[in-house]
Amino acid sequence: MKAKSLATGKQSVAATQAAQDSPLRVLSLLPGATDTVRALGAANLLIGRTHECDWTELQTLPIVTSDKLGDMPPADLDAAMAACGGALPTLGWCGGGIALLDQGLSPYRTDVEQLVMLRPDVILTQMQGLGPDLTPDHYQSPLEQLLGYMPTVVQLEALEMEGVWRDMRSISEALKLGREGLEKISTLQRRLKAASDSARGRPRPRVVVVQWSDPLFVAGGWVPQLVELAGARDVLGRVEAAATFTAQQLADTRPDVLVFGLCGFGLLESQRLATKALDQLAAECRAAAGVIHRARVIVTDGLRVFSRPGPWLVQSLEVLVEALHGEAQEYGHEGQLWALLLREPAQDSADVGLKVTRGSSVVMPVGAV
Repeated sequence: MKAKSLATGKQSVAATQAAQDSPLRVLSLLPGATDTVRALGAANLLIGRTHECDWTELQTLPIVTSDKLGDMPPADLDAAMAACGGALPTLGWCGGGIALLDQGLSPYRTDVEQLVMLRPDVILTQMQGLGPDLTPDHYQSPLEQLLGYMPTVVQLEALEMEGVWRDMRSISEALKLGREGLEKISTLQRRLKAASDSARGRPRPRVVVVQWSDPLFVAGGWVPQLVELAGARDVLGRVEAAATFTAQQLADTRPDVLVFGLCGFGLLESQRLATKALDQLAAECRAAAGVIHRARVIVTDGLRVFSRPGPWLVQSLEVLVEALHGEAQEYGHEGQLWALLLREPAQDSADVGLKVTRGSSVVMPVGAV
């Protein structure tokens, strides 16, 4: 789906004149959008960021978002997020404009008061819950009322790799970066191709990428495409969307490699959650226990790898190439963006106790199933 720039054409004369006489004021409500603005050489235009934007040079920018739900176990977080999403159309119907902006203008809570004070010309975001019952107009009306003008809202909604590139081009266009912005995007595309080329002609392991640990979700979207670009076969994931899976399904697909790319969790916490999930899978299905025992298990930093559509997907592909084909190319990401889960020898395939390590320069051979 193509990114959309939304504006009503009702900017005030003062706002129009300011846009002509001074640099654009850009508010990013998505970490991936912030990454893109930075990669395009336009970080100087940013006036605000999310609480998850972690670039050192941007830490002094005002923070305009916060977690909706705070620290919760994955199962509780999954249920709570579903409930929040279901409530958004009600806010739209009831005319709760400020509450709707707070809860739905981005995937996080948005500090509406801070947003108004910053007076952005461009907002980069992903409005939540859009569909027949909740349209962009439900967001635009209260936004225009609060600001006194309508900023350009770039709705970023990529579902696959081509959509990611489209979103990046939409950001470049909204920021009026011209040819220079497009050239920087082309540079990222060449880097992605170089990583993919380094995996050509090598064995193609069967891979499953786990996006969420409780309930278990296999990654969708651009992740199966990255797996293919890394010279592997994603045997459960589909581009359409993330989907739940069972221990029996895991056993039936017989992966050589399990990749835990747990969205929103750093490397160390992902290792803990992956260990717990593997123990649960093994307990549910003896055949799955055998698959887990034979497979290599890789854990990634879910704060950056796979989860931030934009420039970080280039590093995400490099992580896959390095982890799956260590002899092909070393990018220096091991121990920083990914690590192996090493298992102690087991006497029985059902005995799958795991030992977590930080990562190793040793690349274990892909297990034959």
